[in-house]
Amino acid sequence: MREIDREISDYAAGIFLRHFRSGGLLGAESPSLDLVRDIDLLRAHWAISAPVREFLQYLLAHRHDAQALLQFQRRTDDAVARGRIDARASVIARRVAGHPSLTVSEEPVRSFNTGPNQVVAWVVQMAATYAEQLFAMPPKISAYTGLIETAMKEISAVKRLDALREPLKHVIMGRRPGPNVLRDAARSRRLIYRYAIAAYMALTGIEAGNEAALASVLHSTLLGPLEVWRRFELAVASGIGEALSLELALPLRLSVLDASPGQPVLRCGRLSLFWQSGGGLYMPPAPEPSEMRLAAVLAAYGMASAADRPDLVLVDNQAERVVAIIEVKYLTGDTASARFQEAAGQIIRYGRGYTGETDLPALIRRSLIVLSQAAPTLLNDTAVAPRAVDFNGIKSGLLRDWVRDWLSSVA
Repeated sequence: MREIDREISDYAAGIFLRHFRSGGLLGAESPSLDLVRDIDLLRAHWAISAPVREFLQYLLAHRHDAQALLQFQRRTDDAVARGRIDARASVIARRVAGHPSLTVSEEPVRSFNTGPNQVVAWVVQMAATYAEQLFAMPPKISAYTGLIETAMKEISAVKRLDALREPLKHVIMGRRPGPNVLRDAARSRRLIYRYAIAAYMALTGIEAGNEAALASVLHSTLLGPLEVWRRFELAVASGIGEALSLELALPLRLSVLDASPGQPVLRCGRLSLFWQSGGGLYMPPAPEPSEMRLAAVLAAYGMASAADRPDLVLVDNQAERVVAIIEVKYLTGDTASARFQEAAGQIIRYGRGYTGETDLPALIRRSLIVLSQAAPTLLNDTAVAPRAVDFNGIKSGLLRDWVRDWLSSVA
């Protein structure tokens, strides 16, 4: 991965961490997320995150590493001792039953359903439960689908292992492994138990709002399955959301984990940001002569014009109007100039569908073009042109300057 790709992922994950953690786990007057909803979603993402996947893959590669441990089972027999005799219990049993030859003993047996194997079984069962919940959430064309399906196949294969069949039968959803069991797993020299305890601690860390645990989940699930250009769009969206929150002094409400089609990925006060969705306010404008000719050419080949879908749209919910259009371009070998010209044309075309000719210049001036690198410099601040910024500018705080500028013009 190129350096800029890692920086984009770190930038987006850093914003998510700040706003997921600011809600806390005990509630707040104005949390940045719905705690009842998003904690369960984070648990679901844990099921396909790196700590769990590494644990499952190790289990499948080392099927015989689970260790049957010695435990003692109390038995009462007639004149038979299958292990160490409990003299006191035997005397009591004989007097209560009136049977002179009853013997109570502790029979040594080996079982997988004991000690650190309980941690292994519990993690596997929880991963299966939460992965199924996550699979039911996204659309089938989601970038998550392949990752979730792979994780579920690994979980199913692990659940078929002979060593885990007995422990899995005794897993109770509402009961977690006890402290002694967790301690035994943490002290074990066997990697199977170290991977199991690492996955378990990742889950408890998420529930406690631990930054390292959240980062592990966000990097390997929320950002992991996305293409780099989508990841860049998500980073820009999160940066705009944080800039809005800082400038408006209002909480940022994220819906990235479960945003359904047509719904905003974040909200801040009366403003909503839509990703790959027009926000429901787009009305196709009357086609221009060149657009009519293009439609005729495509029709001759049995094709239709591509549907308009801006990268990001900022909407004022109360006024029911689009505040700004944001076009995001990730450069992969092409020139910044060519992608900038493409984005500028898209903003003008989309703008015609969001407002009339009278208000179009103001909308264009409030709009933004974001390139991953080498954004051009605006030479005339008074021109009817969108602003431009690249990723280096985003890291230096230019998104907040852009938000401040158009907020002042709207006011």
